[in-house]
Amino acid sequence: MAFQFNVSRDDLLRAISAQQNITSKKGTLAILANVLLDVRPDHVVLTGTDLEIGLKQTIPAEVFETGILTLPAKKLFELARESGTTSISFKELDNHWVEISAGSSLYRLAGMVADEFPQFPAYDEGNMIRIESEILADLIDKTIFSIAQDKENMFTLTAALLQKVKKDDQLFLKMITSDGHRLTIMTKEIDNNLDGLHLNPLTLIPRRGVQEIRKFCDNKTTFSFGIEEKQAVLKSDDSLLIVRLLEGDFPDFQGLLNVLSKDNSIYIDRLRFLEGLKRINLFTEDLFHAIKIDIQENKMILTSQNADFGSAKDEFDVDYSGSPLSLGFNCRYFIESLQAMEGTTITASINNQESPCMITSEEDVGFLSVIMPMKI
Repeated sequence: MAFQFNVSRDDLLRAISAQQNITSKKGTLAILANVLLDVRPDHVVLTGTDLEIGLKQTIPAEVFETGILTLPAKKLFELARESGTTSISFKELDNHWVEISAGSSLYRLAGMVADEFPQFPAYDEGNMIRIESEILADLIDKTIFSIAQDKENMFTLTAALLQKVKKDDQLFLKMITSDGHRLTIMTKEIDNNLDGLHLNPLTLIPRRGVQEIRKFCDNKTTFSFGIEEKQAVLKSDDSLLIVRLLEGDFPDFQGLLNVLSKDNSIYIDRLRFLEGLKRINLFTEDLFHAIKIDIQENKMILTSQNADFGSAKDEFDVDYSGSPLSLGFNCRYFIESLQAMEGTTITASINNQESPCMITSEEDVGFLSVIMPMKI
């Protein structure tokens, strides 16, 4: 049956813009660039998928005729974005063409039949618990920057590891990411009523899935959340997100943490350190962003060199009374960690010249970053 309906331009734009990262991925199936419009008596369900991530959204509509069809997601998004009207009308014509009216503008958009659109994954609603969006948002914001890019040889590093830990009758949710050169962990204490959240022995959420989960958290206080054997499921009143999980092993990060100690610690003003790093980074080589960090009694000196442009140096006070240290690091790794964490003062723990640097802050409980050294 040919559909006909009116929707709010803002509702349509909000829904279709959320589909962009999913439908824009170049795939082998042309229909994956489309969004499925399932027009029901008083609302429209928009569905997008790339076979790894699926997103369903429901928007209210004034419906004259129900029906189902797929339309190009990118073109629909551009049309809604540029429309200056408050309402947009859709009317399906012959041969799967759709006439779209937006104020004084009239468009004809070619659709594709829904028969070829992939089936949306089934899920078990009984397996889900209610969670505050702030919990997942904070875990992701503090760790996403150190997930490996897709070109990484160990493909499981392109995912975030999610763990549930119980310690002394307290329950914690933990997210761990690493690209092989650094490790970031964020741990948050959660309410014991979330003990019903089932996790797999290894719950690995791929980078793009993590990004979509973070967007899902926006403008929501709570939602339903569940982890199944092969997928993560998030559901709110008007949205449903399903992310396929990765399978494989994750490096033994606990072994690294066990050999690190806080015996040789430097206390640093976080913002002063961050400002210095950004200035020094202007003169690093583009590929490795290598800088030298010299630490003497109550003094830190940052230096960098660029073969084409010259060199830079920045010096400032720190609280340190140990032996002098001279170290090489990727400047960008420090910048991203310091930008993600909170607190006025950070603690940088370095055992010796060749050891990794562990960064924590008493003002950001649960955050831990480990950065591997490099030779200069």
